[in-house]
Amino acid sequence: MILKEKFKKEGDFLFRYRSYLPLAIIPMFLLCLWSFGQNLIYMQGFTISLMGVSPMFSGYNITLILLALFIGLLGQFVRILVAGYVPRDTSGRNTKEQKASVLNTTGMYSLCRNPLYLGNFLMMLSPIILLGNWLFALVFALGFWLYYERIIYAEEAFLTQKFGEEYLAWAKNTPAFLPNFKAYKKSELDFSMKSMLKREYHSLFGLAVSLGFAYYMIALYVFRSFKVPLEPILSVFFVLCAVIYVTMLILVKKTKLFEVEGR
Repeated sequence: MILKEKFKKEGDFLFRYRSYLPLAIIPMFLLCLWSFGQNLIYMQGFTISLMGVSPMFSGYNITLILLALFIGLLGQFVRILVAGYVPRDTSGRNTKEQKASVLNTTGMYSLCRNPLYLGNFLMMLSPIILLGNWLFALVFALGFWLYYERIIYAEEAFLTQKFGEEYLAWAKNTPAFLPNFKAYKKSELDFSMKSMLKREYHSLFGLAVSLGFAYYMIALYVFRSFKVPLEPILSVFFVLCAVIYVTMLILVKKTKLFEVEGR
């Protein structure tokens, strides 16, 4: 098998299972936590009890929490700007096969060829930031690129076959991942709030769950107990996202309120 066929085959496989990438990060996250510790929860002094000597909790690294939230919400914002403008029958959450009824070249797609993956990268980086281990964040970034490089290769092979010179001309002048803001072109479609909400309430809740899980694992490591203190900012964020998720889930399943023609 020649190399480009190998890349295409691997990309198609990884495309189908790309939703499971966050699960693959969990053991790496835990290994880093247990090997190098964390910088999220401050401990100072000790208490002595019948259970032994234990460190005393003294506070949180608010900078890490706010940075993680900012990066995660920035990634969600990128996805929102994509989801609000895309037409029906384009690759979104589908995993069985590549599909594209039209070639998107405006809006976020005028800045880079893979804005959804840019959003995904920022959202997956968010819980990793809570550790405060920048070497691990760099390792994740490299791993993310190696993983999605194959997927992008397979997608570009599909789009080249489907759209030919139109795709090649756009790809030649549009960066793959890092946005070129000078090249922005207004979307040909109007922004659809309904379409955006229908497409993105899952990812927002996923961000809240990943941040909550990362915090709990770190707190479990620090306090050595399943009963850990709640961090106020992350707790409020989780509750808000959970309310949005449950509300949207019911409305999408039980009503046609978020059905938009052509989206």
